[in-house]
Amino acid sequence: MPTITGNNNGPITINYEERGSGDPVVLIGGITSVLQVWDLMVPTLAERYRVITPDNRGSGSTIIAEDDGDRSPKRMSEDILVLLDGLGLDRVHLLGASMGGMLVQEFAIAHPERLASLSICCSNVGGTRTITPDREVLEKFFASASKPTNPEDARSALGILIHPDSLTTCADNLDFYIATRDRFPHSPEELGNRAKGVASLDTYDRLTALNVPTLVMTGSDDQLVPTANSAVIHEAISGSAYVEIEKTGHIFFAERPDASNGALLDFLAKHPMN
Repeated sequence: MPTITGNNNGPITINYEERGSGDPVVLIGGITSVLQVWDLMVPTLAERYRVITPDNRGSGSTIIAEDDGDRSPKRMSEDILVLLDGLGLDRVHLLGASMGGMLVQEFAIAHPERLASLSICCSNVGGTRTITPDREVLEKFFASASKPTNPEDARSALGILIHPDSLTTCADNLDFYIATRDRFPHSPEELGNRAKGVASLDTYDRLTALNVPTLVMTGSDDQLVPTANSAVIHEAISGSAYVEIEKTGHIFFAERPDASNGALLDFLAKHPMN
């Protein structure tokens, strides 16, 4: 896969993939994601757009020469700038999911002129306005996130990320998601750095001044980042669009990629770059 090398308080080589042609759409994944998790959505998006999917700092095949362990959303968001500058892209449509949604919030606040649109998925604003998940959900998530498991145990652990119906309605998609995550596991140390970084987020007051076309999208039954968090983001960003994908959880884009793509494509069509 191609790479972009740049500097964000130290050298970084970002692994990425791109497919399709047209206006650029950049997809930023979450706390345990690698670029391959987007493969259920990308083929449809790439029929109309140039879709770029990077590995985040500390994920997949992205290389940090001098890793200081900083995984704050603000720091990680500047890796997006490295990517865009390296690709020679002045403006893009930018989407982030979960932790990636936190990264794109920080990027939009710092660099609104680089965005044709912003999509924030299954995320939160941090600080006192965060609606937190049950402790049991968090413990189960982190316990299963750093090690491969057999398919039966993996599906059980996945229960906190999905709507119950998804175990039967989209089993193949879930198996793909599990296999992708297990091929590129994150160490407990890396997950700890990310958890610490996520805890530093606090964007609500800064989002109220944002003037970028924005879509807020979430699953109707998200346990990990409770659905109500997306309503808070929608409230903060004046004029933002809001979509809940019915009968899905945190990984709604894997559970119902067709519905997710439909909502995203409808939004992007309203905000062409030229």
